[in-house]
Amino acid sequence: MTDLPKDLLVAPKWQERLDELAAKHSVPGAQVGVIALGEDGTADIRVITTGVTSLNTRVDVDADTLFQYGSASKIWTTTLIMQLVDEGKLTLDTLVVEVLPEFTIADPSNTKEITIRQLLTHTSGIDGDLFNDTGDGDDCVEKYVDELATAISVTKPGGHLSYSNAGFAVAGRIVEVLREMTWDEALVEYLWKPLGLTHIITKAKDAPLFRTAVGHVANPDRTSPDKVVPTKQWLLPRGIGPAGIITGSVSSLLTFGAAHMRDGLALTGERILSEESARLMRAPQFDLTAVSSVDQAWGLGWILSDWGGVTSAQHGGATIGQITRFHTFPELGLAMAVVTNSRGGGALAHDIEKEIAQELDLVLPEPKSEAEAPEIDLSHILGIYESTTVRIELTRGDDGGIQVQNFAKVEIDGEPPAPPTKVVPLSASRFSISNESASGEMAHLTIDGEEYFYMTRLFKKISDQPRRDDSLR
Repeated sequence: MTDLPKDLLVAPKWQERLDELAAKHSVPGAQVGVIALGEDGTADIRVITTGVTSLNTRVDVDADTLFQYGSASKIWTTTLIMQLVDEGKLTLDTLVVEVLPEFTIADPSNTKEITIRQLLTHTSGIDGDLFNDTGDGDDCVEKYVDELATAISVTKPGGHLSYSNAGFAVAGRIVEVLREMTWDEALVEYLWKPLGLTHIITKAKDAPLFRTAVGHVANPDRTSPDKVVPTKQWLLPRGIGPAGIITGSVSSLLTFGAAHMRDGLALTGERILSEESARLMRAPQFDLTAVSSVDQAWGLGWILSDWGGVTSAQHGGATIGQITRFHTFPELGLAMAVVTNSRGGGALAHDIEKEIAQELDLVLPEPKSEAEAPEIDLSHILGIYESTTVRIELTRGDDGGIQVQNFAKVEIDGEPPAPPTKVVPLSASRFSISNESASGEMAHLTIDGEEYFYMTRLFKKISDQPRRDDSLR
């Protein structure tokens, strides 16, 4: 276990720095938290906050304010599944159709091969970003899974990893069937109560009971001094909940992380997972080193990264104008999390995490390039790549370099189209981007003779030349 530096998030310089970064990256409000576990079962939790919950209401963010965790919710859903594994109700290699006989996607043969493990490692092949609104009733997850009957297969089950929100909705439905209650109710009974959590919700109707952050997206008026504006939709559809709608304080997120770092033992003394299952969630399941120099592998739910010789089990999240970053370091008994209510939250999180890491003798992982990378010709990656919901164009910029631009085929997050972003070569197949709202590594892959653009999800190449389609602009 590691003691936190005395001044970390306590000295005035940390508050000043957070305020400064929030202004720099157009983040109206944020919470930043760290936790260190003691040998005696205690925990040192420190939280600082900045800003307001919404530029409309101007209500101050405090330590109890709720922010959307986004896809960090997937770790919670994975934990519910692993509890069922502990109880012998299923195994990781159980076929989905054994639990959900009526489950189907567009390809019947692929349907029959999908396992629980593949849902949790994003290797099920199920088309990922389907955000169908199936209402707010308690049958919304069931209805969502029923609508996957038309979902395409991006890969064969067990093939290359392609991030799938839809797959986690299926996992949530499995929880519902085996627990005979809604996914939301299972969270309360099997996680929130044993963890002792009170500032956490999943349903929009509960938001007024708390001080709750509202997301902010890019201001369509580029001449306005306000770079971001509040969203018009607060939460993603409830049916996709198991993939990303848990909303809570940063302290609640860190308390959950503590239970995982304690191999399933909550700070309350209650056990939420067996030691074996907690450790298995952090065991590599899919090797990412061919497509990333930052992330080494995907575990069960968790992403595994190297912070200067220390492994982080982590997961971020992005919803409608809200960004979360969540990193645990089980071997040190440390975790950090940043929750924000703006598209600029990723950049804020990067900067503050880097400074916290330095205080903890950790090294925030950054994309690494091969020595000759800037000279590599990436002409072969030019073209159009698509999924069901997104089109990606890789084109030549005015300076002759390669740029990438995303276009939504289906509106999801309310963001106006972002301008093209310069691609920085890292190797013959890897490259990175960085702009005000996103950064990270991408890769060009060939799978079964087909070309793909990999950005956690797989986007299939459909043309070598960009086309002009004003309906997507």
